[in-house]
Amino acid sequence: SRYLAVDCEMVGIGSEGQQSALARVSITNWNKDVVLDTFVKVPGKVTDFRTWVSGVQPKHLKSDQAMDVDACRKTVARLLKGKILVGHSLKNDLHALMLNHPKQDIRDTATYRPFQRLGGKKWRPRKLRDLVKQHVGLTIQEEGQSHDSVDDANATMDLFKVAREVWERELEQKKKKLPVNK
Repeated sequence: SRYLAVDCEMVGIGSEGQQSALARVSITNWNKDVVLDTFVKVPGKVTDFRTWVSGVQPKHLKSDQAMDVDACRKTVARLLKGKILVGHSLKNDLHALMLNHPKQDIRDTATYRPFQRLGGKKWRPRKLRDLVKQHVGLTIQEEGQSHDSVDDANATMDLFKVAREVWERELEQKKKKLPVNK
């Protein structure tokens, strides 16, 4: 599978839990198979588990199955190498993973113009939940429920599939510097 979707969940560290630390990484493929789903041992003290949104609990990070952050980073880097990365607000996930990915191999549904809204005079990202409801007809991240990074990665892939043909054609045209035929 050329395309992999990634979603990460964060917990808060530092005073008042203001800084984000990687706590869970989920990677799924085009067919919604889970390629990786792991909790991550957070170096240092977690001051806010953000369980209400992240779904992460202390037991998850203490578990023997939780990966060391460096091992996780290396595993993710190996899995993503040569792949097209699909996600929503990937900048945050890549930052948390301390990874770079070639710009031409990123498909970020938060920064894709047709999925954005005009707010003030700027194009702004919309919530993944709203985009998936509108374009895919799926309900994710229900009110009062924490996020699930596997569900969110799959939902982002579903959203990408809706736009893929046009999106990839636009990127090809940009590469060739030709006007896009709509």
